[in-house]
Amino acid sequence: MGLNIIRQDSVRGLRLKSKGIQPPRDWNNVEQVREAVRQEIGLDCTAAIYAGIDMGGSHYSLTEHDQTEIMAQYTTVKEGAQAVPYHADGELCRMYPAEEFTALAKAATAHIFQHRTYCNHVNAWIKRAGLEELRGITYGVELPADLAENMAAIIQAAGGGAA
Repeated sequence: MGLNIIRQDSVRGLRLKSKGIQPPRDWNNVEQVREAVRQEIGLDCTAAIYAGIDMGGSHYSLTEHDQTEIMAQYTTVKEGAQAVPYHADGELCRMYPAEEFTALAKAATAHIFQHRTYCNHVNAWIKRAGLEELRGITYGVELPADLAENMAAIIQAAGGGAA
């Protein structure tokens, strides 16, 4: 193994440790590397979702708590409420008209769906990737053509994805 690959593995090992993931004991063991990459992708997907969305000049985080609250208030809107209380990050709670809250809930759902679907496709890639290919798989990297095509078809069938 070349010096550059050893250096890359060392840097990636430090990054994994910083995320609470045990790096592979043997960077030449495809199953150990595969598991570490899978865990890293999962954490990065969650972080991307939690980072949230911007809408109407405000930012909305999408932690699990935020997602639960948005879906609960969206259910209230679907049941006929004309307005529901909610707040953007760092802002006071206010009443959101049903139309505005519906747009927020749909944008949040699309954001989550986009990331979860991408993560699912990256995990499929991880399953089939060899050792060299695994070294290049990080969250946000472009998918191989077959997986990108499949993901695009799913996003399209589901209504187009992110708002």
